[in-house]
Amino acid sequence: MKESRLETKVGIFVLAGLLAMAGLTVAFGKLGNYFRKTYPVLVEFEDARDILKNSKVLLRGAQIGIVADTPIYRVGQNYVELTLRIDDGTQLPTHSKFRIDQYGMLGDRFVRVVPPETLDGTFIQAGERVKGEQEAGLNAMLASAGPALDEIRSAARRVDGFAKSAQELLDEAKNGKGPLYTMMKDEKMAQDMKNLMANLRKHGVLFYSDDSAKGNEDQAKKSGKKTAPIGRSRP
Repeated sequence: MKESRLETKVGIFVLAGLLAMAGLTVAFGKLGNYFRKTYPVLVEFEDARDILKNSKVLLRGAQIGIVADTPIYRVGQNYVELTLRIDDGTQLPTHSKFRIDQYGMLGDRFVRVVPPETLDGTFIQAGERVKGEQEAGLNAMLASAGPALDEIRSAARRVDGFAKSAQELLDEAKNGKGPLYTMMKDEKMAQDMKNLMANLRKHGVLFYSDDSAKGNEDQAKKSGKKTAPIGRSRP
């Protein structure tokens, strides 16, 4: 008889422990979200990437709801629809801003609700449709910097190719080959190159002018005046 009572007490204790664990799981786990009293708010985002079902909805750092489902794209529209389940009793002021944010660089994404600076006493109603804002901050900067980074990489590759080509020309010149070696040995070509660089420094590309031709003409005139014989009339 005593053993039967002991087994009954142990069974009741184990059952109570299992019920307590189940209650904690429901209260603090995702399963508890289905037992909350909530109301829906539909938010339209241009881009809601990486937002998952049951992602948190935060207001001033406190969780006030969850994302009811993954983003839904409506055919022919330029937005995706996100359904939020807001805790019953939490009132969201009209003109509140809805943004997608992220915990750090690699953290989970969530929906942040930012209330307006001035309150007019009205609130978003159940089932109301509102516009969401594009994310701001470091994540948005990194996302938008993608094309710029691609351009920088492309420019770096072009510079690297130019440097390799220049090195190849130098190597050929050292071995007595290539156009650079020919230019170095040809005095006229070397002089033309010097004149070109001098004209570019002086006039630039847009207002390029060849001063070397004028200088040659002036030089010829001066030398002609010096060598011309001077006739003197005798009395």
